Amino acid sequence: MDVSPSRSIQLTASQQAAVEHFEGPLLVLAGPGSGKTRVVTQRISRLLERGVQPWNILAITFTNKAAAEMSARLQEFTDTRNLWVSTFHRFCAHVLRQRAVAVGLQPNFTILDATDQKQAIKQVLASLDFDAAHYPPGKILATISNAKNDLQTAEMYVRQFEESVADHFTAVVAKVYPAYQKFLMESNAVDFDDLLLHVVHLFEEYEEIRSRYDDRYQYILVDEYQDTNEAQYRIVRALSRNTRNLSVTGDPDQSIYGWRGARIDNILRFEQDFEDAVVIKLEQNFRSTKTILAAADSLIAHNRLRKAKELTTNNAEGEPVELLHFPDSGTEADSLARHLRQLVEQEDRKWSDFAIFYRVNSLSRQLELALSRHHVPYQVAAGVAFYQRAEVRDVLAYLDLVNNPQNRSAFQRVVNVPLRGIGRTSQQRLMAYAESKGLNYLDAALEADRVPQMSKRAAASLKAFARLVQSFSLSNSGTVADLIEDVVEQTGYARQWSTNPSEQDLQRQANVEELIAAARHHDSLFEADTSLEGFLESTSLVSDLDAIEQESERGKVTLMTLHAAKGLEFPVVYIVGVEQNLLPHERALREGNPREYEEERRLLFVGITRAKQRLFLTMSRSREMHGRSMPTIPSDFLSEIDLVQTDGTLLAAQLPDTTPTSPLKRLGINETDLNAIRAALNRADGPRLITGAALLNGTQASASLPFNFPIGSSVRHPRYGVGTVISVGGYGHRRTVSVEFDEESRTETFIVSKCPLQPVGNH
Repeated sequence: MDVSPSRSIQLTASQQAAVEHFEGPLLVLAGPGSGKTRVVTQRISRLLERGVQPWNILAITFTNKAAAEMSARLQEFTDTRNLWVSTFHRFCAHVLRQRAVAVGLQPNFTILDATDQKQAIKQVLASLDFDAAHYPPGKILATISNAKNDLQTAEMYVRQFEESVADHFTAVVAKVYPAYQKFLMESNAVDFDDLLLHVVHLFEEYEEIRSRYDDRYQYILVDEYQDTNEAQYRIVRALSRNTRNLSVTGDPDQSIYGWRGARIDNILRFEQDFEDAVVIKLEQNFRSTKTILAAADSLIAHNRLRKAKELTTNNAEGEPVELLHFPDSGTEADSLARHLRQLVEQEDRKWSDFAIFYRVNSLSRQLELALSRHHVPYQVAAGVAFYQRAEVRDVLAYLDLVNNPQNRSAFQRVVNVPLRGIGRTSQQRLMAYAESKGLNYLDAALEADRVPQMSKRAAASLKAFARLVQSFSLSNSGTVADLIEDVVEQTGYARQWSTNPSEQDLQRQANVEELIAAARHHDSLFEADTSLEGFLESTSLVSDLDAIEQESERGKVTLMTLHAAKGLEFPVVYIVGVEQNLLPHERALREGNPREYEEERRLLFVGITRAKQRLFLTMSRSREMHGRSMPTIPSDFLSEIDLVQTDGTLLAAQLPDTTPTSPLKRLGINETDLNAIRAALNRADGPRLITGAALLNGTQASASLPFNFPIGSSVRHPRYGVGTVISVGGYGHRRTVSVEFDEESRTETFIVSKCPLQPVGNH
């Protein structure tokens, strides 16, 4: 085996000690920017040098992006085809496909993504006569997810409900959870949390299965151990009984996912779980300046739930950490946009050097408007993912149905796409017939002429549809990419856009072509599973953050929540809204839970340590929240950081006005009127366009200014109904907005200047 010597890479003494550790449990406490990914990859390389077989190593991390980065680094040392580097969910999907029958599934089960899960909950609510408007599917899913992460099955949840005094919402969940699980099992499907829950069940109920995997994976490495939940913790412990060569890397100071089940205690109690554990601290930071690191260190020192570290760096002292304060959030957004332009022009920086972090998504709206006004290219991380676009989901649903004919959600999505004359009533009659006969929907469609009250036309269309789906197979097409081309062609899916295509039609065509390209890329990865199941699994488990651009020629400014920023780094970082009730969040303050309060402090710590060269924190004396301006007070955390305070409005005062309204000055409009015009243009309720000529004539033009679409706002479309804005993109006349519509649970992307969307309610 060709393995490059790991010792040829320059390492610090503590990094080298972690790499050289061979047998027995190991805890690596890795501070931010301390090179932990290098340590993990070098440690794997060293194990291979010592003769450990690649198939005896299991490396687990939390995101596809991190797993891909680790695999890419390992390819520099060895052939990675037989080496498992994956996320928890991908590993569990692999185990579950091999042992599916033991939990009542078939190996070709479907993994429902977030959109499919939401649609399934809506169907379950309807079957139970609950109104989804009163019982939000997202909230119900979150409750079920938390229960699963705590290893509560539906039966356990119902039993706990019956034995306690619960509120009405819990009573509803106690009915929905079992029905939801029944729906999944009948569809031969699982959700993300089931992947973990089923594998815990396999390992704890079937000793032969547990022991077999334990014996195979003799060396286990888990990254970001501070973010493991109870299910993940139990999986790791189950695989570390026979051979105790467990190496975990993490930092309690960066544990920020308690709200979704992560347990900081897992890393804090590692030395109790493994009394003979070796503990190595990585305290040298290679990312940030001394001043940024000092700010982070002084902040996190106030937490009690931690393992003490002394972060050091050989980097330069750097600029002071600045607190920019503003009179209001509108001025804040405008000043930051102008400050960005100043730094790009004066310091010769790229747009991709900058990131703006915030505690809650709602703070992005004014920032986006300001960046657009000042012609600053930007991207909003965790917006709509490529695989959530309607046309992409349609094609994937066809593939899902080919792979898993029991998939009810996939059948319902495409049975009448493109239009086949199979209306809602015909579909309901077919589903009722399938239930009565114990058939899946596809098999029922093959005998649609036996369905009571089914019209001859609908029956013929259903049978033709079922036969068409059954005719598709990977063996006939050759590759997944070829199969997609066959599906698109033979179903007539692409033909619906071929006649007088609009801009939106062309975009949809491009998205389908991109899906085919993605399939070809997937097939080209020599370590990838090139089966249809493998491709579908990869699309289900993809992360929105995988699409963040950081390495383009000029790039874009990145806007994202502090939670989404984990694992990234940027030369210049702004953290917006460091105020009480935002950071720390009002929930942590209201509930008075010290653990939640400390997690808020860790969240700010994570944001601070993303910065390499410059760090700016901001606060405003008033902020637009919930549709009105609210007074604010500075965050308690600010008193724990050594920083320099600056009047943020002075940043903008030094710069020329670059907003689109500046030509009005040349028309003789005075500053007072100009400010009033700007205020009108900045409103989110779709003001009418005022031209310079009309102002001079005292009239108002009839054209409408395109509505600004903040993420999270509600809009109405004449065809699709009411939906929620989930992402914006593009620039200028190519600016786009993506909307998830409630009624059809579909996502559509529109060009802002041409779309027929109208705002709903106040924004």
